[in-house]
Amino acid sequence: MSDEIKKGLLGIVVDETSISQVMPEINSLTYRGYTVQELCDKCSFEEVAYLILNGELPNKKQLKKFIKEERSSRKLSVQILKDIQKMPKKAHPMDVVRTAV
Repeated sequence: MSDEIKKGLLGIVVDETSISQVMPEINSLTYRGYTVQELCDKCSFEEVAYLILNGELPNKKQLKKFIKEERSSRKLSVQILKDIQKMPKKAHPMDVVRTAV
């Protein structure tokens, strides 16, 4: 048995991905080859979501279609809305979202 105790996740590989990469040499994170700073400066949330899902930034037509599809998926059922309204007003928002989902 090893006497070394690793704390947190330092040195622990959970999985590998081609979507993002930690780049300590430039103090950044990249998504599909673009730095997070570049994406924040030049892209909308929907453009970045499209990039992550599809591997490339969308053109205007693709973006318009993606936004329409994504927004149509945001609707909550009446029952979920009622359940959210029953939750304590002081509940943490993440607890409310987790419970609702």
